[in-house]
This record gives sequence, C-alpha cells and structure tokens, in this order.
Amino acid sequence: MRNITFEEAKKIELEILVDIASFCDKWGLRYYLAYGTLIGAVRHKGFIPWDDDIDIWMPRKDYETLIEIYNRENENENYLLVAPEDKLSKHSIVKVIDTRTVKIEEGISYKEGYLGIDIDIFPLDGQPENDEEYQKFYKKMQRLYKLHYYLCLEEKRSLKHRIAIPIIRALTGGKKKILARAKKIHSKYSFEVSKNIGAVESNFNSVKNRFSKNDFENFVMMEFEGVSLRCPIGYDNILKTMYGDYMELPPMEKQITHHKNKMYWKEKNEEI
Repeated sequence: MRNITFEEAKKIELEILVDIASFCDKWGLRYYLAYGTLIGAVRHKGFIPWDDDIDIWMPRKDYETLIEIYNRENENENYLLVAPEDKLSKHSIVKVIDTRTVKIEEGISYKEGYLGIDIDIFPLDGQPENDEEYQKFYKKMQRLYKLHYYLCLEEKRSLKHRIAIPIIRALTGGKKKILARAKKIHSKYSFEVSKNIGAVESNFNSVKNRFSKNDFENFVMMEFEGVSLRCPIGYDNILKTMYGDYMELPPMEKQITHHKNKMYWKEKNEEI
C-alpha cells in the first residue's frame, strides 16, 4: 500500500464533503459545516492550514434519514456510510469513508476491519433548557460515550484495560446497547422544538456544545476550498461560544495537526 500525504488526505476529504453536500441538497436534508471546518470557512475560506479533518452537523431527523438512504441511493461507489451501530464502526458518530483508502487511528481496534479516510457527521439534538439540568445531562452522556469509546480501543493496551473490557461488556451489554440507551435519552429533547441544541454524541465533545436554536434556523453559503457550502446563520455566536476569539490565530507552537493517523491507498482489488 502507498502512503497518503497530508495534502492528498485533505483532497479526498473535500471530495467526500462535496458528495455529501450534493446528496443532502438532492434529498432535502439539512447540514452545516462544524467546528474547525466552520472556522476554516469563515477565517481561511477552506481548511485551517494545519488541520486535517472535516466535520459537519445534521439535525437528528436528517442524520437518521441519511443513515437510512445514503448507501442505497448514493451513486458514487467509492463512498460508504458507516453508522455507529454497524459492525465495522469504531465511533459513536457517522463516518462517510472512501473505500479505496485505509486510515488507522492510534489505539483503535480494527479486528472487525479497517475504515478509510472519512468525514465526521455529528447529530444535532435538543437539550434541557435549564443550565443545571444540562450539566447533569452532559455528564450522563459523557459517561455513556466514554464506555463506548473504551470498547473501541485495542485490547492489547494495559492490564487494567484488558480486565475492564469484559466487565464493561457484562454491565452494559456492549456497544450497541450503550448506543441504544444514549439514543433514548437524546430522544427526550427534540431538535425541532428545543430552545437549546448541540452535539454531545462523543466523549470528545465539549460541554460548550450548547447553542441557541435560533443560530440554526437558517443558513448562509460560504466558500470552502472553492466550493460553496452551508454554514449556520448564527455561525459567529456558535464559534464564539466554542472558541472565544476564533478569528485570532493560535500561537505557532499550536498550529499543528491533532491527529496521528496512518493513511494508505489500497492496491487495486485489495481487501484489508
């Protein structure tokens, strides 16, 4: 297998993003650029130069519809949607991958098979309106997603981890049951009617993922690497909530990628 360079990976991710955006437009699904991808659109009109991933948000209803129809209806055979409940999945969010590639994330178990270079799709859900209740809700979701993440890690880590895995499986019923429990809690707070919304679908998602629904009532089109894509109408409020003064560049020593992934092109007809 041939290594994929940093710039090649970004090109592949952009192509997946354009495909997803086109698919969402065709099927009337809402999506918005998210996190560093949104900062990139606002501040750089493309990738943050040292960033190496793409994130988007979708309201829960649209997110679930995408899971249901994408692999059946999408015409590009190079792309595959991997839902959190799929056997191949290593994450609690949707990944759309390029099946011609292999991406190996540090510490993740790949005994069910490898994924490829991808973009991340996070569901937007409603949240408790009361701030104190939100804090309790957030901590509960973090506990669930941390357990899920623990079950996705390589089993050849530490003795503590090897002992913990069967205990967690026995107590929780495994990854699918953890996800089902989390989904049931999310379902109590509809995106459509909640005052506050956000994405806390991963143990890596910050408590600052809490936004006014008004910031997502519409969208604006912004340039990202020469392509016009949807951003939430309240992007300024959202980014200030998450990052403070997001227009100020971080110091040079922090202008580095935060991922340590190995990426390869598959050989023709090669199954990994």
